[in-house]
Amino acid sequence: MTDIALAFNADFMEWDIALSGGDLAQDAGLETAAVLSLFLDRWAHADDALPAGSTRRGWWGDRVAPLARPQTGTGSAPDRIGSRLWLLARERQLPAVLPLAKGMIAEALAWMVEDGWAASLDVAVSFPRRGWLLWTVAAHKPDGTTVLLTQSMPWGL
Repeated sequence: MTDIALAFNADFMEWDIALSGGDLAQDAGLETAAVLSLFLDRWAHADDALPAGSTRRGWWGDRVAPLARPQTGTGSAPDRIGSRLWLLARERQLPAVLPLAKGMIAEALAWMVEDGWAASLDVAVSFPRRGWLLWTVAAHKPDGTTVLLTQSMPWGL
């Protein structure tokens, strides 16, 4: 799988398309796919508590024409884009929130295993300092290699 590479700009706290020699850079790993899976908003479940003044959000395509599982996938549910991490944006930075964040990250990346891009995933989350969530994902690929993905993100914005 080859994607257009994304690069994180720590000065502006944002992701952007990466360039290489005046052309679009490519990502042959899983980083771009993980970034999109985690930082795009997924539709909230019907029983999710929404932050005050919020709608269920999410990508409109998931409501109009959800993608069916590809023939090579093992899952039976339709694909969904993004993660529900946005639901935790106004939560206090407490240890009880970490399992929720971990579950939402695992949910957002489950497609990697279902579609055969990874054999398994190990997810770890922590609050390394006030106002930040750190997530690390070890994607164990079918060929035996492991791709380590890690990122800090602001908490409570």
